[in-house]
Amino acid sequence: MSKEEVIFDSTLDVDKTIKNVKHFFGVDYPAAKRRAKWNLSVISSPSFDGMPKGTPYGNVMENKLINRAYCRQVVKAVPLVIDDCSRWSRAILTTLYIDGHDDSYCINSLPYQENWYYKKLKPKALIEFAEIYPIEELMVFKKIQ
Repeated sequence: MSKEEVIFDSTLDVDKTIKNVKHFFGVDYPAAKRRAKWNLSVISSPSFDGMPKGTPYGNVMENKLINRAYCRQVVKAVPLVIDDCSRWSRAILTTLYIDGHDDSYCINSLPYQENWYYKKLKPKALIEFAEIYPIEELMVFKKIQ
């Protein structure tokens, strides 16, 4: 059974929210960092040969530019969001996702025991990040039936 937390009369599914944030930091954020560095100066303007053509996917160049801008926005937002978290959440998120260390390193740098880190501190840090992150919704709320 999932843990729940009530925020503004909505029931937050803590486990699913934490899963979303872990996925974000494990998959989306590293991909955004890679894509934000794309060198688009090697892209040439489209050339026309006079023959009409249609593509089922729209403007490929425009999509690449939009994707790159989105990735840059994500990469720029993450440290700002982490800076807005509480003291220990900021320390945990910075150590894990900005500095690239693992949980063991993080535990050794905090004045708390491992059990407290996994049960309270790290989940709180991930939830705080989800609450503040402005670019996409990472929080999962339970539907009222």
